[in-house]
Amino acid sequence: MERYYPYILLVSALLVMISILAGRFFSRFGFSTLLVTLLTGISFGNGGKFDFEYNYPGLTLHISEIALCFIIFAGGFESRWNQLRPFWIQGIVLSTVGVLLTTLIVAIPVYYFLHWGFLESLLIGSIVSATDAAAVFSILESSKVRLKKGLSEILQLESGTNDPMAYFLTVSFTGFMLNPGQASYDSMVFNFLFTMSVGFMSGYLVAMVVYWLIVNVRLKKGQNPVLLIAAVILIYAINNLVSGSAFLAVYVAGIYLGNKKWSNQQFNVHFFEGFSWLMETILFLILGLQVNIFTLDDFLPEGLFISAVLLFVARPVATHISLITLSGFSWSKAGFISWIGLRGATPLVFALIPIVEHLPHANKLLNIGLICVVMSILFQGTIITRLAALFRVQEDDPAAGSFPEQKISVK
Repeated sequence: MERYYPYILLVSALLVMISILAGRFFSRFGFSTLLVTLLTGISFGNGGKFDFEYNYPGLTLHISEIALCFIIFAGGFESRWNQLRPFWIQGIVLSTVGVLLTTLIVAIPVYYFLHWGFLESLLIGSIVSATDAAAVFSILESSKVRLKKGLSEILQLESGTNDPMAYFLTVSFTGFMLNPGQASYDSMVFNFLFTMSVGFMSGYLVAMVVYWLIVNVRLKKGQNPVLLIAAVILIYAINNLVSGSAFLAVYVAGIYLGNKKWSNQQFNVHFFEGFSWLMETILFLILGLQVNIFTLDDFLPEGLFISAVLLFVARPVATHISLITLSGFSWSKAGFISWIGLRGATPLVFALIPIVEHLPHANKLLNIGLICVVMSILFQGTIITRLAALFRVQEDDPAAGSFPEQKISVK
């Protein structure tokens, strides 16, 4: 192992540098930086003639979950609650009811037309149900679309809070498939309330303790980010031990700490902006390494069918029900949000759960998740500017609106 250690470091550093440089180069032609990073990993990890073989789903899942925790924390840490607060109901409804509806609407045609088992259909629906903050923000930033008030805030809330729901559903349906006789939807509701409550309270309490330490202990400027990194890892570990939602916990902690006043706060915000990019790069790279592109052809028809259902049926219907029926939102804004629900790393992370649990034929879920991610970024990501004009959600006054930080006024 010691002999190969320098080679592992060499390859890891080169892959990170290649993905960053390739992402910047191809972004000139409208390609998503994150998609280029994912494809970089795919190019090197398939065990082909000119690359190496990487197949460690357990390790990949653990690294991916921790990376997601830092990305979600950074998203909350950089958010301004006074701007998000007027739209928290729409955001939470979209990230809970919307995710559940998306799961069900994907599952129904998969069950009837692809003849999958019902639990398996629900599982693939839950895997692809969550949007990805990194993908959404990256595409909007590169397209330079300035949105009307409220839209970017709802997208921030949705993408920051829908991972806990999708993760919970994925774990639950995986458990039901492993133990069909123990499947109980009544207990699932109780487990959901318990998981989210523990996640919320643990994130809030740890954030309070960390804030007290920052204010009362004289830390050096460079020690604050170290303390925050340790706090995110602590929150992740606690929630894994007590079956709480680590993703919800780190988001709550990020919101709490990011909206308190303390010295060197802006320095820490800038630090986590760069650190979250590092985590996103590692996340997409390692997921790309885990995917075996040589088996992709076997699942391409099913993957394209599920992608079409997700993009053209499930996401629009779930969004319109969540925002118009339940939240009283306008048709134009709901229509735009329904088409900008990009999938990123989360479907690939969640697809690893059935693989790690040794669910039969679980590899097809990872391949189909990859197809859904690529189709979402390629199709939805390339027409965002035209969709913003079509739904008339662009800010007329460039100084009045922006993305991702908009000035919000309560109406």
